[in-house]
Amino acid sequence: MIARLFYLFAFVACWAGGISTMCAAVGDLDGSFNPNANGAVYCTALQPDGKILVGGAFTSVGGMTRNRIARLNSDGTLDTGFDPNLDEQVSCLAVQGDGKIIVGGRFFRVSGIGREGIARLNANGTLDTSFNPVVSLGLYAGVGCVTVLGDGKILAGGYRFYDSSLTQERPYLARLHTDGRLDTSFDAHIDESTGAGVSACVLQEDGRIIIGGNFVSIGGVPRRYLARLSANGALDLQFNPDPDYLVYSAAVSADGRIIIGGAFSTVGGT
Repeated sequence: MIARLFYLFAFVACWAGGISTMCAAVGDLDGSFNPNANGAVYCTALQPDGKILVGGAFTSVGGMTRNRIARLNSDGTLDTGFDPNLDEQVSCLAVQGDGKIIVGGRFFRVSGIGREGIARLNANGTLDTSFNPVVSLGLYAGVGCVTVLGDGKILAGGYRFYDSSLTQERPYLARLHTDGRLDTSFDAHIDESTGAGVSACVLQEDGRIIIGGNFVSIGGVPRRYLARLSANGALDLQFNPDPDYLVYSAAVSADGRIIIGGAFSTVGGT
């Protein structure tokens, strides 16, 4: 009964808005939106102007060549003025407050210029050459998540991150200064194991960090696939949802609840 009333309300509201054609029900496919990528799309990000960034393994969008990243107008048509041209997969995207775009994945070149796993684009899609973190992708791993923090620093999950002298490293999760240098004051102490990695990293309103991925302990404390860290990277010992397998994505809702997706089938035994 509630569902029927909601449908009726949506229909009446749409009719009352003066739309002359029949309105689609809430949740129906928007048939007018069809970017038509020719390969997998792994990530999206919305710009303040309503344009949509998409990243993945595709090589064309709307019949035009676009290698692994593209920008769409709000109606789904291709923004033809944006073409960064990456050589391999894009896994994650984040938009900075100044409009620049952080891109993560398993790529090695952006517009023909060497960038391993993470890069920053100017708003028009050209490479920001001032940003060049030192990253090692490993045999199979890439940069799986990027999040822009309130102070402009960037949280990134991947394989290994280094300082410019290669004397300090941060496995699986790092915080970068705005220019891409490793922030050595942040250390999550994720214990190394075969196949370990971080594929989700999101910020709570209080500054704490939710991470998900393929890890089983942090600083010697058992933590399977999902954890919460303080702003400086220390493990939150009170937070242990305990999913039984990999967490690929996470988000924080407006009311503070945490949404996760992945390959798990139980959380906390349920």
